[in-house]
Amino acid sequence: MDRYQIYGMRSPEESDRERINRLLARRTAAEGMVLLKNEGVLPLKQKRIALYGAGARKTVCGGTGSGDMHSRRNVSIEQGLINAGYEIPNSRWLDRFDRDYDRKESEWRKGVEERIQDYTIDRVLEMFQVIYAAEPFRFPVGDRIEEADLAEGTDTAVYVVARQAGEGADRKVEPGDFLLDQTERWNLEYLTEHYEKVLVVINCGGMVDLTFLDELPGIGAVLFYGQGGTEGGNAFGDLVSGKVTPSGKLADTWAMKYDDYPSGEEYLAVTPDTREEDYGEGIYVGYRYFMTYGVKPRYGFGYGLSYTAFSFRMTGFTQENGKGCILAEVKNTGTAYAGKEVLQAYAAKPWGKLDHEAISLVGFVKTRNIAPQGSAEAEISFEMRDLASYDEGGAEWFLEKGEYGIYLGTSAQEAEPVLVLTVEAETVIEKNQNICKSGHSVITPKPSYSVSEYDRNLPRYLVDTKALGCRVHDYEKPAVRVGKEVRGLTDSLYTEELASLCAGGGQFGKTLHITPGAVGWTTMDLAEKGIPNVNFADGPAGLRLVPESVIEADGTMKYLNALPREQRWGCVKKMESQALGNPEKGTAVYQYMTAWPAGHVQAQTWNTALLEEMGRAVGGEMLETGVTLWLAPAMNIHRNPLCGRNFEYYSEDPCLSARLAAAVTRGVQSHPGVGVTVKHFCCNNRETNRQHISENLSERTLREIYLRGFRYVVENASPKGIMSSYNRVNGEYTVNSYDLLVKVLRCEWGYEGLVMSDWGSTGEGKASHALAPGAGNDLIMPGGEEVVKDLIRALSEGRISREELEWCASHVLNLIYDSAVITSGRPG
Repeated sequence: MDRYQIYGMRSPEESDRERINRLLARRTAAEGMVLLKNEGVLPLKQKRIALYGAGARKTVCGGTGSGDMHSRRNVSIEQGLINAGYEIPNSRWLDRFDRDYDRKESEWRKGVEERIQDYTIDRVLEMFQVIYAAEPFRFPVGDRIEEADLAEGTDTAVYVVARQAGEGADRKVEPGDFLLDQTERWNLEYLTEHYEKVLVVINCGGMVDLTFLDELPGIGAVLFYGQGGTEGGNAFGDLVSGKVTPSGKLADTWAMKYDDYPSGEEYLAVTPDTREEDYGEGIYVGYRYFMTYGVKPRYGFGYGLSYTAFSFRMTGFTQENGKGCILAEVKNTGTAYAGKEVLQAYAAKPWGKLDHEAISLVGFVKTRNIAPQGSAEAEISFEMRDLASYDEGGAEWFLEKGEYGIYLGTSAQEAEPVLVLTVEAETVIEKNQNICKSGHSVITPKPSYSVSEYDRNLPRYLVDTKALGCRVHDYEKPAVRVGKEVRGLTDSLYTEELASLCAGGGQFGKTLHITPGAVGWTTMDLAEKGIPNVNFADGPAGLRLVPESVIEADGTMKYLNALPREQRWGCVKKMESQALGNPEKGTAVYQYMTAWPAGHVQAQTWNTALLEEMGRAVGGEMLETGVTLWLAPAMNIHRNPLCGRNFEYYSEDPCLSARLAAAVTRGVQSHPGVGVTVKHFCCNNRETNRQHISENLSERTLREIYLRGFRYVVENASPKGIMSSYNRVNGEYTVNSYDLLVKVLRCEWGYEGLVMSDWGSTGEGKASHALAPGAGNDLIMPGGEEVVKDLIRALSEGRISREELEWCASHVLNLIYDSAVITSGRPG
């Protein structure tokens, strides 16, 4: 097998890397869980706990689809409590739920198998997302708690509400999903009648309606567990025992009811046949809407309780080279628990040429762990350019004339002005070209919001607008800067070879560099010319790879011991003998990757240093497994709480999303030869009909909300890859959008990395293969022979040029020759 390079471990034993990363995953999960309510229930003093709810034993660790993981083991909430020293004296209800869950899952699988009985193994894997979207498994809620299910000798009950969602399908405002099921409502009322202390745990990749809190005052505590990954249960045990003080903060606004969300009605109206969706709320997404339009949320953006209390005071402000820096002191005023606090800075813009949101996040910092009565210094830096707004009429970013209030607080709702910045005259700081013009306008009602007058005693500073300058872009398509290995290489390649570089090498089959479970790779067709394939792995909760496999002598990958769970269907099991390998006839490979907390939990840490550390750990796993690009981080905006993939994405806010994604990117790419693929660029904010729908919005909304985070990551962390999205933006597919992929990414932001398509986003009835290279989409994934043929045909017909193929191929070659599989030689 000298020709093949096989990555991964050769022993099934748990490695030191696994153990170290599990500890980091545990810390991340603990910092990302948010305490929403606590009336003397937490920490749990009683060591005997009555435990119920769908997620207690079958805890949801992550979402389905590409964000799913194949970890060695996952710690449930039940096990986490036991590990923390708690006793669960009565498991009767949990045992009954297990039987109900298994029965309902079996029934669901039988229904699916009737549809796929003639599928091959590869076809099942290829179509899994479509199968799930058409008929997703609804996580059961269990039955009513009976008197015999009650636990004696305790005054404390924990009830875990669980929901599952994922790629291919959006959630619904229905009982058992966004709403509580009648059985869950009955059980909670029953528990409040029988236990003095009741903790409700929300084990879900997004929000659920919390109206039941208004009806059941006996519920004394609520913890948003989210999806905590492999170590979520242990992190839960750390929190409820008081070993760790909660420090997570919400990355989204939790409304009183679903109808309060400005996109609510439009989002619900979309069906699998819908082709157009208007973003009528404009820039007023999340807290920007709630605070500007005066709608009271249940829990505001940035909110989260602790076991201790904090105070803060601003101690100074500096301005230098176009940056502002707020200096503050944060004090732990409690006497019992150490803890961390998140200090958040917001800006309020003066109204003039444009209307504006009440406030918007410009920076934040998470403190170190502060001892009781101790204090810590904190600094929040932000770019003065972040105060700018986009004027479509002039195609420019500018600062309104007037006073900008800078607010400081521990949540958006509680922030108060601490200083005022003054811009003496309207100042243009960037000249652009209009992009993504729409055939029809999307109108956002102007809010009737009155801008605050600031206390005269607040410190005031004049913004040095000269330090900001004015950027003027050159919109000529930039030449590709290539390394010495790539220089001149494209000139020597035949047309067919160029086309194969611009299309992935498929999703199944043999490769030169073997990473079992890689979701795709670059072409193998040029291996004889010394151009190997490089591999890509799904994310963003970790590297989604096959944990146990056998590589046979000819390079064929087969499974060891069992098929992955997404392929364990009756029609496939008939061919299981063909899919399973014998380690005595090949090389056994073990790849137990860390299942990190889901993206929304990562976001709720508000801890950039922690996420950079997590990124470094992921980068180390990439080197171990031969992965060049990780298909993460995912940073689409939480426009609506029903998006099926909100668990993968960070937040409703572009500033928070950007800072965290940049931290992960820096961490991963601190290892030479591996990189991230920031996704999905852009406006992929729903799953229903994602391959056909046009997300229609104003250019201002596009730039200020949906592109802003991507821009920050490009300019501050230089990701090696960016993935274009499935959907259309104002009628044009992103894969075929020169405006987005060249004008914005390359000309305005200076991006020099690779742009790839999402999997299967081009083809009949979808985006065009042929138009992708000319639009700046370098690599069509997963590619394959048909894509290559289509590109060659388009070239012969004059629909694309050789120069366009060379331009895209050069980006692909840059990635390959910069990869660790080239620079580090044989895998370690």
